[in-house]
Amino acid sequence: MSFIRGVLAGLAIGYLTAPRSGKETRDKLTQNVNDLQSQWEEGVSQVKSQVDKLVGKAETTANQYADKAENKIDQYKNEAKSTYNQERAKNAYNDKVDDAADATKSGINNIEDALKLN
Repeated sequence: MSFIRGVLAGLAIGYLTAPRSGKETRDKLTQNVNDLQSQWEEGVSQVKSQVDKLVGKAETTANQYADKAENKIDQYKNEAKSTYNQERAKNAYNDKVDDAADATKSGINNIEDALKLN
């Protein structure tokens, strides 16, 4: 900011000491100030444009990472459900095998008891 003030002060001193009429000097100063203002506005516009582009890229990238994370979460959730369902099926199968073994053992005991009575 001090650099800009220095440039403006130097320009003002240069124009005020130049061998021109007051009106010409004022007109020249006005023109230079207007040029500086339009350059400043153009620079600000370019900076805003670049910031908007960067923000847009950042949003796009963030959305891509969010989508990837969501897909991974869904994948892990589905794998967990599948594992849970497999465990349930395995437990149900084991329970049926245990029930069949118990029924077989009971049947064998009944047969043994029947044979002992005869």
